[in-house]
Amino acid sequence: MVFKSLLKLLKGEEEKEEFRNHNSGILTVEKYIELDVEDVEEEEDTIRIKVLDLENRKDANEILVWVENGCIVIANTRDLERELDENYLSVIKYLRDETVKIGGKIVRVCNNKILVLPRNVVIEKAVREKEEEKPE
Repeated sequence: MVFKSLLKLLKGEEEKEEFRNHNSGILTVEKYIELDVEDVEEEEDTIRIKVLDLENRKDANEILVWVENGCIVIANTRDLERELDENYLSVIKYLRDETVKIGGKIVRVCNNKILVLPRNVVIEKAVREKEEEKPE
């Protein structure tokens, strides 16, 4: 119901759609308050995450600049599961090699996103131990 209402609203078919609170704890649109964050001072240890597109070497260089400055970059890539042309593969290899040179890491998140991490960021995969089934 809400999804269909959102689609109509985004398509411009309805000027205003009211969302009801069905005891789900979600506030209605009218109760939404935007917080002013311009007055908040940034601390020195603030972690920045940038979202950038990776299409060519220029994009790769921009990503490298942000990573060298300590930012985590989420790079939107082409679908990595499909066949990629040689030019795009060279861009990925260039980004990987240069990231390793500065001590960073690249982690594939999904088919079309990678994380490019600076040297001071460690990413670990949490592994859960399987619980042994106890006979009753």
